[in-house]
Amino acid sequence: MWTERVAISVLAAGFVLAVGCPQTTPGASTGVVNVDGQLRTYRAHVPPRLDGSASLPLVIALHPFATTARYMELTTRFSRLADEQGFVVVYPNARTRLWNGDPTDELEGGPAAPDDARFIEVLIDALLEEYAIDASRVYVCGASNGALMAQRLACSLTDRFAAAASVMTTLPADWDRFCVPAGPIPMLLLHGLDDPFFPSEGGLVHGGPLTANEYGSIADMVAFWVSNNGALSPPATENLPDADPDDGTTVWRETYAAGADGAEVVFYGIDGGGHTWPGSVPAMEPLLGATSQDIDASRVIWDFFAQHANHAKHR
Repeated sequence: MWTERVAISVLAAGFVLAVGCPQTTPGASTGVVNVDGQLRTYRAHVPPRLDGSASLPLVIALHPFATTARYMELTTRFSRLADEQGFVVVYPNARTRLWNGDPTDELEGGPAAPDDARFIEVLIDALLEEYAIDASRVYVCGASNGALMAQRLACSLTDRFAAAASVMTTLPADWDRFCVPAGPIPMLLLHGLDDPFFPSEGGLVHGGPLTANEYGSIADMVAFWVSNNGALSPPATENLPDADPDDGTTVWRETYAAGADGAEVVFYGIDGGGHTWPGSVPAMEPLLGATSQDIDASRVIWDFFAQHANHAKHR
């Protein structure tokens, strides 16, 4: 959406992505994959313990609109967590810094848009060849436009992922017409109730000064994945400790347990939270809203992923 793009483009200013060849040595590297004749770029971070003796999980982290892979790495600090917990994390770059995550939007998901699902599929295959990665423990998450793309991938590449996570987005009103997952997939959803761009109760989300799309509510998004996953309702609900009383937020968690042959859905609601990544450094709060410090979204996501290794589907 236009207002989000203006705000986040300021946040992204100054970050430069250097493109090179992937490396199997620990630490950060950059890489390129050829996707049907188009070169697509990414950043990878390999933990020190990747020595080939045992395969490690892979987390794919998708950046918000108007930013880059480097921005996602700095904001989420997944690379630091990867070193601590022992997983490979990869930050792909969208073309024109916009993922075609919305299949209902002509600009994002129309025929002229990049086939980002194909990009991620090719990327996964390349990473499996390059690194000692466990194909049954591949995960995807994203922020904002990247979160919408993560949910779209959970629909179109269901069998490639063990679980998925989404931070700061809801879903387009016609989502269920376009998104038909191949089966259940464990889903983690986080959203701020005071998000200025994606209203918690649903409504118009502006894609520019003259365009707007209808988006559903948080409840609609949760209901979609609960239904798809065969998860149990009502959920178990827990109010989490107010770890930082000065951040203007509180957090609660809803857990929709997996039914027979299904997968769970977990939702974190951030009361007072804005269009921000919980646990990150607060920035541009007048535009984006408050950043909750009561939870660390990156650690919450990894802890969720680590519980769902056995749900992955093998090709």
